[in-house]
Amino acid sequence: MPSSSTSSTAADEHAPQLAAGPVLLGETDADAKPADTVEQKEPPPEALPEFPEGGTRAWLVVLGCWCTSFASFGIVNSFGVYETYYLETFLADYSPSTVAWIGSIQAFAQFSATLLSGPLSDRYGPLVVIWPFSVLLVVAVMLTSLCTQFYQFLLCQGILLGTACGLIFAPSLSVVGHYFFRRRAMAMAYASTGSTIGGTLFPVVLTRLIPDVDAGGVGFAWAQRATGFICLFLLLIAAVTIRPGPFRRTGGSLILLEAFASPAYSLQVLGLFLVVLGFFTPYFYVAAYAQAHGVSTGLASYLFAVVNAGSFAGRVLGGTFAQHVGQFNVVTLACYASAVLLFAWLSITSTAGLVVFCVLYGASSGIIIALMMSTVAHCAPRPTQIGAYIGQLTFIIGFAGLAGAPITGALIGNEGDYARGIIFSASVIMAGAIVFTVARYYYAKDKWIA
Repeated sequence: MPSSSTSSTAADEHAPQLAAGPVLLGETDADAKPADTVEQKEPPPEALPEFPEGGTRAWLVVLGCWCTSFASFGIVNSFGVYETYYLETFLADYSPSTVAWIGSIQAFAQFSATLLSGPLSDRYGPLVVIWPFSVLLVVAVMLTSLCTQFYQFLLCQGILLGTACGLIFAPSLSVVGHYFFRRRAMAMAYASTGSTIGGTLFPVVLTRLIPDVDAGGVGFAWAQRATGFICLFLLLIAAVTIRPGPFRRTGGSLILLEAFASPAYSLQVLGLFLVVLGFFTPYFYVAAYAQAHGVSTGLASYLFAVVNAGSFAGRVLGGTFAQHVGQFNVVTLACYASAVLLFAWLSITSTAGLVVFCVLYGASSGIIIALMMSTVAHCAPRPTQIGAYIGQLTFIIGFAGLAGAPITGALIGNEGDYARGIIFSASVIMAGAIVFTVARYYYAKDKWIA
């Protein structure tokens, strides 16, 4: 496992386990041959796969991943708008904790689906997964427009849409890692900004369109369908631009349990599990919190867009700084910053203060989401295992996404005691930051930049 801070040094330590040059499609990692068909038994210790590190095709893959991120994470990150609306209309008789299960199951389904989609992408290429489940995603969005009952929202928006989002996201992100190594953190961070743009645009679209016609909107059903058409357009672009990378794994198990023998990997998984357990609280409850402190419903709904706008800035800056100060360092600091900001949220009640909080928390949380996949990918000893490493991580932290918002909702309760929910979220993120610090130590014990 890596123990160096810089990408080049990490690559050198991976070298004894890596094939010399890109693995040809259709061959296993063990029996790959060079183009002149002369069999090569064992690569020399210094051998390293050649990553494109750029070029038109590589950056088109980043664009395609950006589109899938927009259509998948973007709509999942907008659930706070849905929850606020559901509690006022269709599901007014349900508690916030109960309604939060729709978003939590959606997040869990998205994360857990990557356990299969990541390894399948490693073995068969991303398109065999992305194409059919892009269709499923659009169908799920359209079906949600017809829902009126809790179980219908749970099935269509929670399970069906969440699963489709996870099945297309992991393959598109993991294939970015096949085109970049030295600039992987930056490329993945830029690709992930699609979710923040989606998380900014979708709340605005929904807030403007959900009101009835006499109030200047088109109603919930057509607002949701408009969201579906946006997703369809983006996923068509992804279908054209995403292409398989130069590496393919055709043998071995889909699940790589031996990955957890590495402290750098296993401690990352544990730390990120704790972080995600409290991560989504502002994404779900900041609007309801604002309304409880006198902010109008319309303005409160826009706070979700503000959070995601801050996340966009955080991802771009985080991906850029990671090239210079190390991606593990940037993620670790972002985890601590997120916890501190949540503790500070306890004393923020003004509209201006909430806007500033949303921007800053969006930036710190955006850095975590943008770079955690890259830090995990760097722990994979072969590029053909990146999808499996990411899939296993997201499957496990999916349980945190499943439980986090309902736990927070139960702590808040019908009486609106937000302090208990915020303290819980801030505490588990702080614990996750400490565990991630230890993981960063095991990744590069003797380096400041990692």
